[in-house]
Amino acid sequence: MSDDRLKDMKQVIQRAYDTTIDVIVYGLILLMLATLVFAFIDVVVDIVHLIPSLSKIKIDDGEFRNLVVSVLDVFVVIELFSIFINYVKMHRIRLSLLIDVTAVFILREMIIKIYGKSDSSTDVLVLAILLVVMVITRSITGRFSPKSDRTS
Repeated sequence: MSDDRLKDMKQVIQRAYDTTIDVIVYGLILLMLATLVFAFIDVVVDIVHLIPSLSKIKIDDGEFRNLVVSVLDVFVVIELFSIFINYVKMHRIRLSLLIDVTAVFILREMIIKIYGKSDSSTDVLVLAILLVVMVITRSITGRFSPKSDRTS
């Protein structure tokens, strides 16, 4: 009888844990969706502000650079969003998706540094090396992934 009670108690705890995780993940998805909407609105506002001075603006102006950074931020949020959606579908985080998001973030930083004409070529070189490491790691995870995950 005590074994049955212990088993029932474990099931209740497991269900409470699963429910708590689901609530947190869905809450994070709602926050990510709101963040994505606000990031998109930020891009639209930047474009609207640029339209009147479009003929005078140069590609290396600060306003245009802010637009590029905002667009890149949207891509990073989209990639993060895909991780959460994938977690909801599969109840695990795929390492390949995590590496993809990291690579997108590294690319974002590289583009910002190059576009911003950063004086430090060392920063860009370090980011390039990190990107190569991410590509190699991504290739390895694709080759040695579980059979059910071969589509990535």
